[in-house]
Amino acid sequence: MRGVKIFVLVLGLMGLFGTAGLSGRQELQEGNYDIRFEPTARLQTGAQIPFQITVRDSLGKPLVDAKVTLQIETADHQRAVTFKAPAVDQGVYLAKPVFPSAGQWSVLVEVHRDQRESARTIEYSIPN
Repeated sequence: MRGVKIFVLVLGLMGLFGTAGLSGRQELQEGNYDIRFEPTARLQTGAQIPFQITVRDSLGKPLVDAKVTLQIETADHQRAVTFKAPAVDQGVYLAKPVFPSAGQWSVLVEVHRDQRESARTIEYSIPN
């Protein structure tokens, strides 16, 4: 009988707080952010390549106080590395990935703010 009471209590908590309340995680919603990014130096291997990332909210205003990351990944999905992109201006962030080898790379930028998230991916060819 005691096990039944605990089960009912857990079900009651799930109804009260939702499943996210029990795990401590909240579901992210689409942020509808406008994300634009490009390298500000020549693409090459073995050196930091600055990528300027500009983020605007759904009203077209610069998105401030966001957590922005840039991830590089090979086309065959064998290598992936994530870099932080700190803010350098209102709605402007800067990441400095290092491409370890030449070839096709996917560059993914993710933006998180206030339980909202948006992402954008662009393919780049890194020369020998």
